[in-house]
Amino acid sequence: MQLATAAPASAPTTGASRPVEPPRRDIQGLRALAVGLVVLSHFWPGRLPGGYIGVDVFFVISGFLITSHLLTKPPQRWRDLGAFWGRRVRRLLPAASLVLLVSLAASVAFLPATALPRIAHETASAALYVENWALAGSATDYFAADDLHTPVQHYWSLSVEEQFYIVWPLVIGAALWCARRFRSRFPWVEVGLAAVFVASLAYSFADTASKPAQAYFVTPTRMWELALGGLVALVAVRGYRLVPRAGRAPLAWLGIGAIVASALLYDAATPFPGIAALLPTVGAAAVIAAAADDAPWSPDRVWSARGVQLTGDISYSIYLWHWPLIVVTPFVLGHDVYWPVKIALMVVAFLLAWLTKVLVEDPVRRSRGLARPLWRTFLVGALLMGVTVGAATGVRMHEEHVAQQAQDAVASALHADSTCFGAAAAREKACDFVGSKLLTPATYAKTDKAQVYEDDCWNAQPFTSRKTCTYGAKNPTKRIALVGNSHGGYWQPALADIATRNGWQVTTYLASQCYPADAVQLIGPASDGENCRKLARWQISSIASGHYDLVVASNRTWLQLKGVAAADRGDVARGLFAKTLKTWTDAGVPALVIRDVPFHQKPVPDCVAENPTDLAACADPEKTALVRDPLFEAARGDRSGMVSTLDLTPRFCKDGTCYGVVGGVIAYFDQGHMSATFSRTLEADVEAPLARALGE
Repeated sequence: MQLATAAPASAPTTGASRPVEPPRRDIQGLRALAVGLVVLSHFWPGRLPGGYIGVDVFFVISGFLITSHLLTKPPQRWRDLGAFWGRRVRRLLPAASLVLLVSLAASVAFLPATALPRIAHETASAALYVENWALAGSATDYFAADDLHTPVQHYWSLSVEEQFYIVWPLVIGAALWCARRFRSRFPWVEVGLAAVFVASLAYSFADTASKPAQAYFVTPTRMWELALGGLVALVAVRGYRLVPRAGRAPLAWLGIGAIVASALLYDAATPFPGIAALLPTVGAAAVIAAAADDAPWSPDRVWSARGVQLTGDISYSIYLWHWPLIVVTPFVLGHDVYWPVKIALMVVAFLLAWLTKVLVEDPVRRSRGLARPLWRTFLVGALLMGVTVGAATGVRMHEEHVAQQAQDAVASALHADSTCFGAAAAREKACDFVGSKLLTPATYAKTDKAQVYEDDCWNAQPFTSRKTCTYGAKNPTKRIALVGNSHGGYWQPALADIATRNGWQVTTYLASQCYPADAVQLIGPASDGENCRKLARWQISSIASGHYDLVVASNRTWLQLKGVAAADRGDVARGLFAKTLKTWTDAGVPALVIRDVPFHQKPVPDCVAENPTDLAACADPEKTALVRDPLFEAARGDRSGMVSTLDLTPRFCKDGTCYGVVGGVIAYFDQGHMSATFSRTLEADVEAPLARALGE
């Protein structure tokens, strides 16, 4: 089957012997600008918060170059497509695989063990060029928000490009085949590229508005940026004069101005990509369309500089190396890095990039032995991907084995003599409060979550679900409702065990982030805030009408309320919670409100992994760790006689300090969410108040 009309007969299929045209100076300059913005933004995010738009500039450049190639030498046969993909493999995979393997090895050597499962997962995803989808998944996971950065997460943009390289030749090839098949003057290629551009742009606008965290990474929201470069290439290849000679220099300067302006004006709060991505991408397209290398008064004098051209030439490897250096170096040095070290790291990244270009990229790209026969290219590519995925899988399996051993040890400890295990150490004066030995390894604690996580009992964004889960006796003598956000969910292990022993039953009404107050909470798109309110009304009314013997409520009140000043949030929330409690007590349902537990400045398992011989190092002053709890305040102020309270702060804090490890047990799986193991060690503190509230 032929894919296109005839191409020049002299066009080789493998690319091994094709004369290499010198790159356009303006495109090399754009590459240098793009990678410079990304690197500076990553090293100094506070000073150049919008530097991430450099990635979008790269997308436009890639779209232009790839489309130019495909239209100039269109694929005629499937073998031509194989040759195209083979060139991409030789150009990109060797350097990418090298950096992935080095980053994985450095992570094992220097980073906390708690980070390794995620790093291994993302390394495998990056090797398979689906890292953007992996990050899209974790970006929507509230409980992954506090995880350490991985040294390979910047591969998300490379994943988008590789997916583009797979799809784009098929799109152009199909359009050219249609043009030949139907022998019409219909502009199949023009319409095909424009359709991809418009559809992706529209999807990007919609998805950025509705799912901003996920939209940043997924391919459909980014495809239009590459297609924009493709449209510029299409017009240029068709021989149309894009810009009159007198306008080339001004257009190039305007394009650069648009790119720099977006880098300076945008920040992490800018909805992106969406409409905001038009400024830097149209700016990049303008520079390419201007083709101002030889135009008077153009930026050519700047981007022709040897250093700029060299930076553009090695920009791919600079991008690969700079981020692992940023992530790993603080753990190597044992402290945060400041500007002298940052400058040194930038120099190291430049040198590593140059060496990678000279020793890896160029030799492989020019290798005749790999290009002919073509199957060798794909074999080497498959081996590189296989080795990388295999290494990552080995790391992940090892950490999972360690976690399983820890889980077995914890189960034994809970059923054995637990006099000083976990919260028991805080109850018994003879025990060491923190513990002299770590009984729950950090890697285990990272995943030591309540059963409600595995059972997917959360009503999460966009807060349209209405899930409940039930634990305990099937034919209970008492029915208990557990309500709150994630800071209520971590009481499920203790409550479920107590309920099972006593013939009671616990039903969950849990939300992710939202709290049970009849108000619009500011989270994500406006519709999510409204949905929070609807979810809260459902929680409140379902418990009031559910014939429960008791409602147990615990919550962290951190979302801002619509129309309420930040300084007034606590007082307003307390009033709203008072109304919630009154709704329940008026319906005859008593309530037990448990105070929120202390909150730490960094994830406790990560801190323990970094300080394995000093468990007391993972602690914070009580005055900062113990945040205000308006729900608890409302419960304390209730005068119905049907609301009781429970404050277990003394099980976490002693002498003005709140600890992340108590009785040898890591009490949190992140910064503020209690681990399932520690929750169970609090059963002795919870059971008696629970029985009293039930009238037992």
